[in-house]
Formats: sequence, C-alpha cells, structure tokens
Amino acid sequence: MNITALTGTGQQTRAIGRPSPLLSVMVWEFRRFLASRLFWLQALGFFGFLLLMTWALHAPDQFSVGVSRIGGGSDESLSGFIAGTSAGGLLRTLPTVLVMLVLLLPFLTADGVTRDVHRRTHELLMTTALPTWAYVWGRYLAGLVMSLGLALLLLASILGMGGLLHLTITDYPAPEIGNVLLLWVGMVLPATILVSSFGFALSTLLPRLSTLVKVVIMVTWIVGALVIPLGLGGNTTPPPAWYVNWDPTSGITALGLLPSYAIHLNPTITNEAQLQQFILSVENKMPDLAGWFAPHLLLAGLSLGLVLAAALAFRRPRDVLH
Repeated sequence: MNITALTGTGQQTRAIGRPSPLLSVMVWEFRRFLASRLFWLQALGFFGFLLLMTWALHAPDQFSVGVSRIGGGSDESLSGFIAGTSAGGLLRTLPTVLVMLVLLLPFLTADGVTRDVHRRTHELLMTTALPTWAYVWGRYLAGLVMSLGLALLLLASILGMGGLLHLTITDYPAPEIGNVLLLWVGMVLPATILVSSFGFALSTLLPRLSTLVKVVIMVTWIVGALVIPLGLGGNTTPPPAWYVNWDPTSGITALGLLPSYAIHLNPTITNEAQLQQFILSVENKMPDLAGWFAPHLLLAGLSLGLVLAAALAFRRPRDVLH
C-alpha cells in the first residue's frame, strides 16, 4: 500500500509539473516562426513598407482658397493639407493600408493545421497523446498572436512616422494617440482577428482547398476595401447605414464617416496659418463611434465561433484511434 501511495504521488507530481498541452503547441509554433529567417525578413520588410506608405500618404488631400485683397488689386491663393495620421486623414488612408496587412494574414495563419497534411506529418502527430482541441487551438492562437504582432507594427508605423513628420514638416500635427488607438481598435484589430479566424477555420476544414481559401479572402477584401468604395465615392447618395456599420474592410465605414470631416472653408481666413489651423480643428476631431464600433468588434468575436466549429469538426484518422 505504501508503494502504491508513493507511485500515485509521483504520478501526481509529474502531472503537476507537466506543461499545458495548449501552451506546448503554441511554444512549438512560436519556435518555428522565430527560427525562420524568412519570417523576420518579411516582418522587417512589412514594417518598412508601412513606414513608406504612411510617409507617401501623409497629406492625402490638399485644399486651396482664393483671397481677394481689398484695395490691393490682386488675388492670393492660400493652401493647406490634411495630415494623413490625423483622424480625418486615417479615414482616407487606413482602409488602403489595411489591405497590405490582410494580404499577409492568410499565409501566416491559414496553414496552421493544413501544413501537417501537406507535409504528411498529420497522422504521425495524431498518434501522440496530444489532445485534438489543444492541437487545433494551439496552432490557431500562435498564428493569431503573430498576426496581432503585425497589426501592432501598423500602429507603430502610424505613430512613429506621424511623430517624425511632425518634427520635420512645418504645421504637420503630432498624431492624436487617442484617436489613432480608437481607429486601430475599431478597424485594424477586428479585421486581423476576422481574417485570421476565417482563413484558419476554412483551411482546417478544407485542407485540399487551402490555396483557394487564401485567394478568395484576398480578392474579396480588395473588392470590399478598394473597388466598391471607389465606385461609391463619387455618388451623392450615402451608402446604406447597415453597410457602413458592418463593413469588415472599413472601406465603406470610412466613406460613411468622412462627411463629418468635410472642410467647409471659412471666408474670414486671410493667411495660410489660419487656414491650416482651421483644417487642423476639423481633422483632429474625435471619430464618431456610434453605429460601427461595436459591430466591428462583434464580427471579430463571432469569427472565433468559426474556429470553435473547426476544432469540433476536426477528427483524427480512424485507423490511429485505439
């Protein structure tokens, strides 16, 4: 009896010291990512490209106004610009920049499970004592964490390049951190979770169609974020409220919010400093969160249900079950 008790105690001790299977899978995935030189080059190149895009789009719109000098007999033209890293500027540029992030996410997350199928290591892994739920959720969460890291690089590029432009360009305002964070949380974060979840779930359920899943996600996002807003941009009729609120790409969402940032020039402005100050007061307004902010977060939450469905539907091969 004493021996049995000691054996039971030893087994309990080993069980307590054993790491969680979910954490073990995540650690394996993180090691794979971090050991890849290609991943680091892609992350570095992506960050550099984001900085370049933020710089190139730092003044998305220019405004000019003619001022008549009474008694001077001549007209003067004053010009100003909207800062791309202000709230009004980000609504004009963020959906375009977000496309660059979304184009990478399917390649980062979709193949979490299908990679093993393609490498023919799937059945070997399934013969281990690793729980199925830990295998699926661990692969997904590791990819999601890496995707959120890329989303943070996007945030860092906006704040970093915005601060640099503020120091080097006259009248360029420093980014309002609160406004930038609100738009990042409302537009970038839900899109990252949605695309990562959707791609992972469909590729896990349809491993032989994983390439098609990636292509469909990318094409659909480009159409929703760029093509449709471009077609609706010249229309005087605003897009439907439900479309503005529930558009996951934020292309139509930004289009619906932009009227509140319209620049109606004041005729009393007499110099460029006054003009730029007036534009600054409009472009740095707090974005209106009513209507669209909660639906975007809800879409991200619902996408987690797709991963749950994939985990429940995932089955080990029958011939390795004993």
